Amino acid sequence: MSEQESSGGFSADWLRLREPLDLVARSQTLALAFKAALKPRNGSALKLIDLAAGAGANFRALAPVLEGDQDWILVDHDPMLLTAQRAEISGWARRRGWHAREEDGLLQIDVGAARWQVRGQQLDLARDLDRVDLAWCDGLVTTAFLDLVSAAWLDSLCALLAKVPRPLLATLTVDGRRTWQPALAADGLITQAFLAHQVGDKGLGESLGGQAASYLAQQLAAQGCGVSTQESDWHIGAGHSELLMTMAREAAAVAAEVDPSNARTASAWLTERSSHADRGVLSLEVGHLDLLALPGPART
Repeated sequence: MSEQESSGGFSADWLRLREPLDLVARSQTLALAFKAALKPRNGSALKLIDLAAGAGANFRALAPVLEGDQDWILVDHDPMLLTAQRAEISGWARRRGWHAREEDGLLQIDVGAARWQVRGQQLDLARDLDRVDLAWCDGLVTTAFLDLVSAAWLDSLCALLAKVPRPLLATLTVDGRRTWQPALAADGLITQAFLAHQVGDKGLGESLGGQAASYLAQQLAAQGCGVSTQESDWHIGAGHSELLMTMAREAAAVAAEVDPSNARTASAWLTERSSHADRGVLSLEVGHLDLLALPGPART
């Protein structure tokens, strides 16, 4: 099990560590296009469902962009992350001078004249995706999740969206590109081992890893959705040494796990990367894609 993962998912500490990079990397163009596509019914609050919501980072990123009254359901299978959602979102709101209060599991945040309501829902998306109530919502979102799922799971998601068409914004799906600097001879071996590990079973079938966004785009376009993608890469500089070394240790451990004969090379690689971090010259770019899918005829 990796440093980034807790039992059955990702730890709140890891999610907190990556959140600032995610905020910078996200495509604002696609977020604004998603906002424009949302059609609240009867003048009511926008209703959003976030799949694999973790500690609520997607809500914190998107709610200020969407503006106005909003009602969110944050879906996750991990009860610890569902608990963390309330604490993380409440603290975030109060740091911005917004009033946040919780009653009967419903978190309410007053932002000027707008009110945002947030509730968690515990759901095992590996087995119970069909329990997601798309008919309730105006739009569906997810972040840093689709690279963990299988083609069959994505097919099921497409089937749900065909039955109940809704705009989908899927952000920060890794696409397989990784570039460490300064370059080392072992970079290729480390990266290939990491990519091989990404396509293992993460609890939702054999994951597509870096192919997930392109696969989903093709499937949704084939059923008549207008699909757009944009790169949303992480650019991790020397100022993020803790994150860089977390990822370097993870990469070295994975390389040795995938093939034990890599262990000596991975250890030497990690030693060099630690030296680079100490000298303030280590950096990493990680490729991601944001995807927007809108119901109806394909759009250019």
